[in-house]
Amino acid sequence: RRADGAPGYAAASRAYEAVERAELPAALAWAREAAQAAPANADYQRLLTYLLIENGLYEEAQAKAREAELTFAPQGDTQWQALGDTARQRHAYAQFEAASQAQRQGRASDALAHAQAAAEQAPGVPAYRLQWVGLLLAAGRHAQAQQVAEQGLTQGDGAALQVLRGAALQAQGQTDDAARVFDGVIGRPDLAPHEQQNYRVIAADAALAARQPERAKALLQPLAQGGAVDVSGREAEIRAATRRPISAASLQTFSLRLPVVNCFGSAQAPGCEVWPGQDAPDPARAVAQEAFRAYTERDYGLAAAKAEEAARLQPAHLPYRLLRLQALVAAGQVEQALREADDTLQSRADGAEVLALRSRVYHDLGRREQASADARAALQAGGLSLSSEINLLLQEGRRDEAVQQFAHAMAGPDFAGSADPDLAYLAARVGNDRTALAVFDRAHANDALPAAALPDGAYTASRLAENDRAIYYLQQTIDAVEAGRLEQTPRQQFATRRELADRTRTWGINALLGYRGMSPGSISPVPGLYRDAAQLVGEAYWRPQGYRDGSFWEIYGGVVQTVYSRHGGTSGSDTTQGALGVRAKPLRDHNLVLSAERRIRIGSLSFSDWLLRAGYSYGVGTDLRVDVPDWFTFNVYAEAGRFLQRKQDYVTFEAQAGRSFRMGDADSRLVLFPHAVVGVDYNSARTAAGYNGAAGAGVGIALRRWFREDRYNAPRSYLDLSLQYRARLAGDERGKGVFLRAALVF
Repeated sequence: RRADGAPGYAAASRAYEAVERAELPAALAWAREAAQAAPANADYQRLLTYLLIENGLYEEAQAKAREAELTFAPQGDTQWQALGDTARQRHAYAQFEAASQAQRQGRASDALAHAQAAAEQAPGVPAYRLQWVGLLLAAGRHAQAQQVAEQGLTQGDGAALQVLRGAALQAQGQTDDAARVFDGVIGRPDLAPHEQQNYRVIAADAALAARQPERAKALLQPLAQGGAVDVSGREAEIRAATRRPISAASLQTFSLRLPVVNCFGSAQAPGCEVWPGQDAPDPARAVAQEAFRAYTERDYGLAAAKAEEAARLQPAHLPYRLLRLQALVAAGQVEQALREADDTLQSRADGAEVLALRSRVYHDLGRREQASADARAALQAGGLSLSSEINLLLQEGRRDEAVQQFAHAMAGPDFAGSADPDLAYLAARVGNDRTALAVFDRAHANDALPAAALPDGAYTASRLAENDRAIYYLQQTIDAVEAGRLEQTPRQQFATRRELADRTRTWGINALLGYRGMSPGSISPVPGLYRDAAQLVGEAYWRPQGYRDGSFWEIYGGVVQTVYSRHGGTSGSDTTQGALGVRAKPLRDHNLVLSAERRIRIGSLSFSDWLLRAGYSYGVGTDLRVDVPDWFTFNVYAEAGRFLQRKQDYVTFEAQAGRSFRMGDADSRLVLFPHAVVGVDYNSARTAAGYNGAAGAGVGIALRRWFREDRYNAPRSYLDLSLQYRARLAGDERGKGVFLRAALVF
């Protein structure tokens, strides 16, 4: 019978013709018909298997090759195994490509399934297993990645697969085993230069994540010296890891950068390389910023909730967990904070900062024994931030050690030239205001000083008597408030402007017209010997060194004259008395004023003498208030003096207590002050009636008008009118009656 009439011949012929026209789907259909018509024809079966492969039907092609091999191999046909291998290789490569595409599209589970299929189809091709292990690492399936890598290594010692195995071990916390694997790979002489570079960086990333910065530095050193690859970013991280943090908030925690398997291929030839990983975006960054902002705004409940979310998203970063604990404490949920601190200490190896925080909580609760135990454990564990160590030492009463440790830290390279405001606050805590101000200045120069720290810079400068710097920081504080960068209550804003007004004052003029009695602190002819007389006092002063730190000194001079005497006593120009002196306020926080004054004779009834005197005043609510319409006011003044030539001593005391009322809205500068008053005077020279002193008490009313203010300065001057009536408590009659005063402070 002719061949062209044999079963399947026509279909096979059409299949071949379709192949020549590159119409592979049509060719496959004709080949199926031919093979079905003549199942014993090896050529038709071979044609069908070939077209199954070319059409991507790899599983069917493999099944057909296995079936045909059983049928035709006994007859001496040996091509079927090769066809089956081709089908498997093509199938594996297709899965390899599908895995790469799925990975690019973000379909991680599909990518893993395809990569696994490729590796199982062609276990002898290293690229397929490298792709599979890389995807397992990226998916967080570290134990399985280790297992798959080790299975592959039984078939050959691949350096790239060893590196992935080391990364899987490190990801599971098996730091020592991982280091041995990395060292074994890096020591191989057969690595290409780019492999040596990539594997060193990967090993350094693992060391950094394991808090072994010195090992990471040693691994990168050959690369940095050779200059073949830029490792400056990782060197900066190593420096940060070896630098001691100032506070727990600045703790550095480095997550493991898992290596990346970069795969490529063409013409059925797959390839994969292992590259160093890159930092993934912090998934907790945005919510952590919300937590910090809420904490700053004292919304501690929200801060605790947001910090908990941040710690859940990024559990390796300890500062998020510490913020959560601090927010709980600030919100009053102390017991909850202690429970979570206990849980954190059980789950983390780096718990020294948590111990330090728990110690402070115990200390604030008065549980001193537990606080001390935690403090000792934290200090012994080491690795604390400088702030935590210093604070614990101070808490435990070990101030000398705290000062010494701070000085030692400042002598090292970690904090040289630091512009971190936290370091300034720490310096102030150990009494090193000079360092604190230097850090504030550096931070401000680098635009790194938060607006909230501007007042602290001013107060630090003030303690050092750096008046110009204090003024500058106070002005910057006011600017920040006006720009909306700093929130202050109206009372805080006014206090800042009052501080500025005090610091910018270098001179002043005081004038007083008083009927009966000496105004506190003023010049008078002979204090304590007044009668029903009116005195006019004028004084000017100058502060050569300005306000300094609230302790200052002044040169002053003035004149006083009795302008009226009710019972025909001496008055007029003959009573004019001059004075020139020096006075000092030696204490920053107390209004003690010491004076040495030369009384100068001008009028015929005046005299020359030396007067030494000391005055002390204390007041509450004596300044203007803009935040409330009325407020409690109390003021007391005491003075003692001695005329050296006349050998005459005097003491005077006056106390006022009442309530001040601002007459108008917050912009009003007029204050009414109804009050009760007590006055006592003593003089060693007796009166004609034989009295050394007098005491009286009564009520009064005063009206004060503040003025001379600007953007930066609170009102610097005032005019004060006062009327009092006192009843005699003891001594002669001068302790009772009407007392009138008009005072100008400019």
